[in-house]
Amino acid sequence: MRLGRVPRLDRGLLMALRNTVRRPARFWLSTGLLAAAGAVFVAGMSLEAGVDAITREEAARRTWDVDVQLAAPAAREAAVEAARRVPGVTRAEGFGVMPVGVAGPRGFPVTWTYPDQGHGRITLTALPRGVTTFPKLLEGRALHPGESGAIVLSQTVRKKTVPDLVPGDDVRLFIEGRVTSWRVAGIVEERGGDNVYVTAEGLAAAQGRPQEVDRLRVYTGGHDERTRDSVSAAVRTALADAGITVRSAASVSRAEAVGEGHMGPLLLVLLGIAVPLGVLGVIGLASTMSANVLDRTREFGIMHAIGARPRTVRRIVAAEGLLLALAGCVAAVVPAVVLTWLLGAGLGNLFMNVPVPFRISVPGAAIWVVLALLGAALATDAAATRASRLTVREALAHL
Repeated sequence: MRLGRVPRLDRGLLMALRNTVRRPARFWLSTGLLAAAGAVFVAGMSLEAGVDAITREEAARRTWDVDVQLAAPAAREAAVEAARRVPGVTRAEGFGVMPVGVAGPRGFPVTWTYPDQGHGRITLTALPRGVTTFPKLLEGRALHPGESGAIVLSQTVRKKTVPDLVPGDDVRLFIEGRVTSWRVAGIVEERGGDNVYVTAEGLAAAQGRPQEVDRLRVYTGGHDERTRDSVSAAVRTALADAGITVRSAASVSRAEAVGEGHMGPLLLVLLGIAVPLGVLGVIGLASTMSANVLDRTREFGIMHAIGARPRTVRRIVAAEGLLLALAGCVAAVVPAVVLTWLLGAGLGNLFMNVPVPFRISVPGAAIWVVLALLGAALATDAAATRASRLTVREALAHL
């Protein structure tokens, strides 16, 4: 069915639609630039939405209120009991945390770390009985309370050390220079962490000494920042009175803020790429509309001669620009989805060894559509004004 036969279809809009694709090369140039800018912009916003989903997921699992790091390992019962006695504390958990090496295929210790000696290293965490939070299990099972000789690895550690390791296999750890043997119970999913987990009893048996902790998780009755700050100061004082030196005691909100900033620079780079592309698209659209008006000078002169109002001519030209912008937005849909998936998979596996959750930012897409339409309106304003003011004499002089 031809568009001209559609009843009640505005003839000015129909003319604008036909003129939009009259010059295919110009159409694809303008649409392609806007589509590229839109795809990068929406992909950047969608990647940010995926990172936000990770942050919310981790925040939901982080049910405690205060993180405490001790300057040196301390007896578990003494440290935990000192924290529990603080007013406002409902629960306290103690963890032993230390760097370890995992034996690779040839038996040599494998460790990964950055120059700061913190990021990327393999960390062993000894879990107490009744621990309330644990990463998502991918394979095998979780640790049983109090069991010895069993270990759970994150998928990042397996990938970097022994990729073909499965639950039920044996693995050797180098703990404080000593070689220890463990049976793999399960594999867990973690983003941005190279961790292995054992029970506190299992670590004590492997080390041949009583249970020690150098991390505390403190739960409070109130989860507001004021309560967390007051409890962290009180816990620091209580541990000091018990003869335990505290390196730091702070609200978990600080750790959340640090995690949110890890992908920030990358997102800014993506948006920084989208803005120049969008500017180029608007400039290309403006030049396309100016060339179209110049090519159709005689057509607009005839329209004025047969009684077309300047407002009608202006509306037709403006509609052409808006239709080009909408075409660019539609053309950006598939590239935006593909680019979002590629960035999430590539950057997620690069930095966290798992893809970033796939999310499409609806607000980001809406923002780009509005920006594209506003840019198109500005880009076509000069061309539409010129076309509406064109006289019959100027049209004849152009012949």
